[in-house]
Amino acid sequence: MSVQEQEGHKGVYVLALENALQVHEVPRFTKHPALPARVMGQIAKERLLKISDTYISEAHRIFDTLTVIDEEACAHVGVKNTAVSDFAFRLLQSDEDTVHMPDVEINSFLALSYTWHSPAWRPHPSIATPSQVADGPLTPAMWAALLAQVGDQEAFWIDQLCINQSSESEKIAAIASMDLVYQCARKVVIALEDIALSSVEVNSMFLYAKSDMSRNQISEDDRDRLASAFVKIVAARWFDRAWCLHEFLVGRRHVFLIPVCQQDNSMTFTGSTARILRVDGPFLVQMYHIFLEQDTKHQNAGLDSLLYSGHFTGIALDNIRRFFLRLRAVQFDEVFGTEGSMEDGSYMHMFYEVFSHSATYKADKISIILNTMRSGLYLKDPTIISDEQCVWLVSLIAMAAGDVTVLTTNGPRSIDGGEQSVKNKKWIRVPSSEDQTRPPGVHSIPRTNIDAKIVADGLELDVLFLATHRALTAPSQNYLSIARWLIDHRSLSVMFIDEPEMRIDTEADDNIYAKIRICYIQALACAFACGKEWMLAYYARSHVSLPAGTEVQWDPLPRNKFGQAIDWGLATIIEQDIGSDLNETWQDGGTLMWADDITETQDEDLDADAANQLSIKLSSEEQVWYRLLLEFTERVVNVGLAISPDPDDSTVIQEVWNVQICNLPGVSEFLIYAPITDRQDDFLHLCLPNALWDDVYSWTTRLWLLEEDKNSTLPQRYNLRGKSRLVGITPLLGAPSKRVTIVS
Repeated sequence: MSVQEQEGHKGVYVLALENALQVHEVPRFTKHPALPARVMGQIAKERLLKISDTYISEAHRIFDTLTVIDEEACAHVGVKNTAVSDFAFRLLQSDEDTVHMPDVEINSFLALSYTWHSPAWRPHPSIATPSQVADGPLTPAMWAALLAQVGDQEAFWIDQLCINQSSESEKIAAIASMDLVYQCARKVVIALEDIALSSVEVNSMFLYAKSDMSRNQISEDDRDRLASAFVKIVAARWFDRAWCLHEFLVGRRHVFLIPVCQQDNSMTFTGSTARILRVDGPFLVQMYHIFLEQDTKHQNAGLDSLLYSGHFTGIALDNIRRFFLRLRAVQFDEVFGTEGSMEDGSYMHMFYEVFSHSATYKADKISIILNTMRSGLYLKDPTIISDEQCVWLVSLIAMAAGDVTVLTTNGPRSIDGGEQSVKNKKWIRVPSSEDQTRPPGVHSIPRTNIDAKIVADGLELDVLFLATHRALTAPSQNYLSIARWLIDHRSLSVMFIDEPEMRIDTEADDNIYAKIRICYIQALACAFACGKEWMLAYYARSHVSLPAGTEVQWDPLPRNKFGQAIDWGLATIIEQDIGSDLNETWQDGGTLMWADDITETQDEDLDADAANQLSIKLSSEEQVWYRLLLEFTERVVNVGLAISPDPDDSTVIQEVWNVQICNLPGVSEFLIYAPITDRQDDFLHLCLPNALWDDVYSWTTRLWLLEEDKNSTLPQRYNLRGKSRLVGITPLLGAPSKRVTIVS
């Protein structure tokens, strides 16, 4: 499914199925002559690399705000137009006949995205022998395939050849300009040299293309081969590299070059030619959807997940899902001629993603974040080497940009808490996987003004004081018993998933359920305690993106169905005590609810389920009700409630956190996740940074749990005990505001 510009209609694109795939047969070992890299003149550079005045004015605004927040951070960054003006923009041309073509005749260029050759990996044997030492950025076969993509009067960019690698100042300017290079390229050509598809898999891909992308017109075997080919493709080293992620994110159109095995199931290649498959990016989106369908079929049939069998980690699976959702968005942009940003406006979300990829230097990851977020800033100082320095600098730039997610990240502390740690950095939290979750309809995060400043002992900002921990209550023993029975007998119902993309988000470790099991039980029990109308209102809000307090107009049928599910759940009769851990009452702000270890294995739960299934059966109507309650609970926990501090974070005292009901004056109940406090000297304030007051941020981890710093003689000094979310159905009312300093 390639995308072609309609003749005579600039910017209007149409899908062209016949050009979705192409195979190049190229020499395996024939080296191509070295091509000189030409420095483009100033006029050609400005014509080919476009940088808007709005982009630069926003950069100056962020930089000026950063100066007010923390002058120390400003020493590391500069406004991009300075670096771009110093950037020596070089391009290569495909043959000697065009080397002397005037700059004015170069109408466009391609940009190559690839992984540099190193002893850590070898190109696939189908395009290189194991003993072959690469003396350039690409193997000869892949180089020939790249040249086949270059059009008339067109040049191309390869960073290794177009940047003077011996000049540090030139590399800094080039890195600052890299987003412009890939954004302005006609195409980003992605070379995958370490994997290869079989000819049988490629044949299935061509059959699919000829079927006009109709999955019903190809056999089950062909669909399995397409899924298998997809797994091979995403296993390429390219998908793990941070710079490759950057080149993809800022590019507008993408084509992939992938080796093809001439002899299936054999690693011995003796021929003088190689085959390289060119795949348009949108075609890979179609393969992604076929993979999801086939993987779901495998799992429903009790077989191993196709992707898990490839030994992917949970983070890698999450990155793959985000990559293809973005690629799908690019496909729509191409078809409709739009050029919108694919990012949600969060520096902290981008930090999490970039730092889950690999790069040789930590400073490079900072540059990647600044480029992909279109900040207009660049990193002047490449000596930033630690994770702590990285999260500190990105957090302050995010604050200067008005990105509120810097105040909502809920991972471990970035500073180790030792005596040598700088106190004014201890408030910073590293983004976690839980921070990435958002409800349906939330695609971008509005920017706002964050009135904050770094002072000697911490972060100074305005905070709204909502209540104290005394406003927290627990559900009754009856609600807890019902909720536990429902959650622990989940195997009575076959769960359904509306979005199959989420299947590859599930952790490979089956015991992940045991780790969140208690949180699920508590959340459902608290929801029961808030009442039926509360549950109906939140369930409706969780399906759409509307401000709290807005009445959701939804069809009476699903509303009545969920109302019946609530009535059925509350009517559940617990005939006997289902566990000694419920004998102890969970008192308000008091004793621990369940004394048993939350790492209780899922296998133990399943054994209990299996025993109960002998005598428990649900009707088809009860099955529907059960699924609705489980889906509701999942939404409350995954989209609503944060997870307690990272158990691997040595700087946080490990304590018990429970889902509790928060009663605020004048509004309906909220659910929050907070620590149990029973010490007389333990006093928690439930607070909200002023910048997060707007209900548009209601789905974020915006509730700060503060306690007064007893070690300070100065007023308004607080320690940040943790963060949580306010899960409710009404907007918050006004609250007293104070200027405070978060010292730890």
